[in-house]
Order: sequence, then C-alpha cells, then structure tokens
Amino acid sequence: MHIGRPIIRGFRALVFAVACTGVSVGLHFAAGGALISLGHFAAAALAVAPFAYLLGGAQRHWAVLLPACALAQGGLHVWFTASAGHFEHLVPGPVMLLVHALAMVVSAIWLARGDAALAAFLDLLVLWSAAAILVLLSRPAPVVRTVRARAERVLAPPVLRLLASSAVRRGPPAFAFSH
Repeated sequence: MHIGRPIIRGFRALVFAVACTGVSVGLHFAAGGALISLGHFAAAALAVAPFAYLLGGAQRHWAVLLPACALAQGGLHVWFTASAGHFEHLVPGPVMLLVHALAMVVSAIWLARGDAALAAFLDLLVLWSAAAILVLLSRPAPVVRTVRARAERVLAPPVLRLLASSAVRRGPPAFAFSH
C-alpha cells in the first residue's frame, strides 16, 4: 500500500509533529528551559504538521528527515523560549544546542524507522485482508437440504440415580457373619 495517500499521509504528518515536538519539549526542559503549557505544545505540533505533510509524499530515509528535524528543532526552541517569555535565551547555549541536536537525531531516526514500519504494517494488512477475502470466496456454497416431516420420538430425560451402586463400608467385614 502506498503510504503517500492523503489520510495515511496526514496520520504520518501528525505522528511526525507530535513526536518531534514531544522529544523537543522533554529535552528542552531537561536542559534548563521552561516547561510549556499544553496549549503551546499543541500549537507547536500544529505548526510542524503542515511541513511534515509536505514531506510525507513518500517514504523518507533518515538522511532526508534529519534536515527537516533540524529546522523544526530550531523553530521549536524559539517558540518554547518565546512562549515562556525568556527572550534573552533565544540564541541557545551549548547545552541547549546539544539537546536540540540530540532531539533532531532521535526524531529523524525514529521517524524513518517508524515510517518503514508503518509501510510494512500496511502492506501486511492489505495482504492479510486479501487472503481472508479469497478464503471466504473460495468456500463451497452451503448445501441446502430439504427437511422431511417425520414423527420423532420424545424421550424422557434420563433419571440420575445417585448412589445406586454404592457399597456399604461400615461395620465388621461381611465374612464375619458367614458362620
């Protein structure tokens, strides 16, 4: 199945945007940046999603995703810093730069592998569905039999006789009374 179809492409773009933004937020905060609100996170993911959709016309290798993630990480750093009101930190320091570079690499590799996994999963799903349809279509038609009216004997339900063949084990042995 081609993963460039609009609905799949949109799903891939959304996954790209959320993953890229999520990794960036976590590492940005770990490097000393301010924690952002859920609204700012959603706005950042929605800003990244259209670019991801443009890239999503075909399966991409990590080498293509790496520059896209670098651009996204730069924009996300500016967004996170500006949304926290820390305009003096718009130019990242060495630790922040390293963290966003790590986020860039992790996002690109993870997304490239995830993209390949999605393509393989969709191919398997199509093959499995086709095989299931073929099995259903190749079944022989059910044989219709006419039912003759016949008198059936009605049997009484069986009676369960508990302890019908039980042996008495109390008292002296039976041979003691045989004299």
